[in-house]
Amino acid sequence: MKRALLGNEAIAYGLLIANVDVMAAYPGTPSSEILETYQKLIKKLNLPAVAEWSTNEKVAFETAYAAAVTGKRAACGMKMVGLNVASDPLMSSAYIGNKGGFLVISADDPGFYSSQTEQDSRYFAKFARIPALDPTDPQDGLKLAILGIEISEKFEIPVLLRPVLRVCHGRQIVDITDFEFKGRKGNFERNIERWAAVPRVPRLKQGISLLAKLKEIEKFNYKSLIEPQLKKLKNTENLIIASGTSYGFALEAIEDNHLDIDIIKIDMPTPLPVNLLKKLLGRYKQVIVFEETYPLIEEQIAPVANVRGKLTGDVFNIDEVTHERIAEGLKNAGILKKNIYTGKGFDDIPAPRKPTLCPGCPHRTVFYGMKKVFGNNAIYPSDIGCYTLGLNQKAVDTILCMGASAGLAGGFSISDKSKPIIATIGDSTFLHSGIHPLINSIANKHKYILIILDNNTVAMTGLQPTPERTGGVSIEKVVEGCGVKPFVLEYDGKVETTVDFFNKVKEAYKNSDAPVVAVVKEFCTFDKENVKLPGKFASVDPQKCTGCGYCMDTFGCPAFEWKDGKVTVNKYFCVGCGVCLSGVCPFNAFVEDKR
Repeated sequence: MKRALLGNEAIAYGLLIANVDVMAAYPGTPSSEILETYQKLIKKLNLPAVAEWSTNEKVAFETAYAAAVTGKRAACGMKMVGLNVASDPLMSSAYIGNKGGFLVISADDPGFYSSQTEQDSRYFAKFARIPALDPTDPQDGLKLAILGIEISEKFEIPVLLRPVLRVCHGRQIVDITDFEFKGRKGNFERNIERWAAVPRVPRLKQGISLLAKLKEIEKFNYKSLIEPQLKKLKNTENLIIASGTSYGFALEAIEDNHLDIDIIKIDMPTPLPVNLLKKLLGRYKQVIVFEETYPLIEEQIAPVANVRGKLTGDVFNIDEVTHERIAEGLKNAGILKKNIYTGKGFDDIPAPRKPTLCPGCPHRTVFYGMKKVFGNNAIYPSDIGCYTLGLNQKAVDTILCMGASAGLAGGFSISDKSKPIIATIGDSTFLHSGIHPLINSIANKHKYILIILDNNTVAMTGLQPTPERTGGVSIEKVVEGCGVKPFVLEYDGKVETTVDFFNKVKEAYKNSDAPVVAVVKEFCTFDKENVKLPGKFASVDPQKCTGCGYCMDTFGCPAFEWKDGKVTVNKYFCVGCGVCLSGVCPFNAFVEDKR
């Protein structure tokens, strides 16, 4: 069967072909569609499998890993910064191993398109001493997902699959082989020396065993993945070694420039069989390495060959791979005289429109009311989510990582006592990693305000369900259980109500010597089950509009536009939230448009 699939969809099919019957994940672009597709397929095909959204990546890892310990085939999914959260169990699981196949899928984001870093998950695999697989395109994602499960089960070791953004969200006609899904019955077999190994002797034995496994996997890498390519080599003067998306771009650069040059694709960049490659690489005048994003392969083979790459300054060191960057690397290595792609790369695309909160988004009203009450002489730590875009309203001063708004707020409270501190965090992010810093702040009497923007969904990554929706978890009760009774606002879309609420919170903050928590019960305008828009559409009375720009600067709805020195409302963007009718303009220029 052939289907046009996103890379993430292809990976989900690969998991089913490999008979993975347990998957857990935390949503994060560009990885989210993997579990979503897996979930839809097992429901559509009525398969005996389990798919779960977890509260964070560590929990997702542990849920799936436990299934692999019982002999089931399992996978967990996340984006690369989520692997930071899951790194603790990752490191230990490498020593302990697993019985059924266990695939850790970590989607990387070269180019910072939706992430605060462009870290390379392959280094985590090398750090943890587990194999990493680096797919080139959606078809390769399907193939390596299957291979990863097989390698994991064969060597009883977790395997990392590292698709990047252009694999995850690239679309390709994918060949899906027929498969028969047979769910396994999990059976935990007590083995305290293995599953509960403690320092020093039991864990030392596991460490020695892990090193031996790596040597065996190196041989497998060479015999199964690299050696079959050698018969196609023409023994040219130079050699390209490429992995992941870089391989596809390199092939096209070779074809477009009519180059006579050998190329080897590295599916498993770690553990790399360097000693077995030494003789082969030594035959070439120079070896050019293309990989995203860090020089993992290059570092390993540099001692045994004349290597050109990131470390020598010949190949791009940051941002994603493009045709132009591949050609520039070949030009720097003396293989190309001219970069034929100059002027055609991603660098020449016009600057994108500034990201902004959606029309009708309650976050905008909350930030507006918050700034109106607390003003500019305050510190506004925020977090990872849609609400990060409150920075356009100058209501976000810091963005670090998931849950850091509360952690930084605590630190600011003991470091700059001259300013009020108002932190914002989403409901999913709070449950992911915001509870612990709040507990810490309560225990240490850090004085700040934490505003939890509760829209009952993981809106930023595609409206995945939160524990509130699927399990009835109450954020207010969680906060109260930590030791603070929260203020609660049922959002009604009115500026006056929001401002009054924050004035009450401000009074409580003045009289408190510990964190004050406010929960704003909202909705996402794209969440059709919970949308409560009143259908009050707006226009601007040109006689009242002075062109002062206050509404643009402080509220910033994307439906607002400039025209002939006045503000107008774009009727195609306006969603009828009616907020601008309730006190956004100092001159009451917004009026209801009943047409």
